[in-house]
Amino acid sequence: MWKWNKRDLFKKDWYYHIYNRWYKKEIIFNNRTCYKKFYDYIFSILKDFSSIKISAYCLLPNHFHFVFHNIWDNSDDISNFMKRLQWAYATWHRVKYPIEYKQVFFEWRFKSIYIDNEDYLYKCLAYVSFNPVKHNIVKNIENFPYTSYHQLSKNQKIMKNINLELNELEL
Repeated sequence: MWKWNKRDLFKKDWYYHIYNRWYKKEIIFNNRTCYKKFYDYIFSILKDFSSIKISAYCLLPNHFHFVFHNIWDNSDDISNFMKRLQWAYATWHRVKYPIEYKQVFFEWRFKSIYIDNEDYLYKCLAYVSFNPVKHNIVKNIENFPYTSYHQLSKNQKIMKNINLELNELEL
């Protein structure tokens, strides 16, 4: 049973690690235009979802991560936000870079993991922010612009977890 594909209601004041990857781990952010378009979609669509706060993010060549804080009780806004974001980007990408065949764009609907305590929250914030180093995309996170590291780097609780491996996140 693929439980991450069901449409759960996300609980009030809970944090969630949300992630997805491109179909067959293909590279889909293949240039700055692609990263910028996805990033722009994030914040233009987020305006319609006042119940969601982004605590961390990372956009990698073949997958992405978010840490969301769900503000309202039993909201399906995270599901709706992800649906709109992924649909908007997939539609734009298919027009910008047409291919001869139609394929699934994302591997899954998306996956979500409930963050159940403050220590795990800080570990997850660090994991998401430093993911480009984990995947050997860059050696120095300062050189990767598509991560929340640049906004969160002053937080010592996050910085102490920079070498963290969250084993349950097998992408």
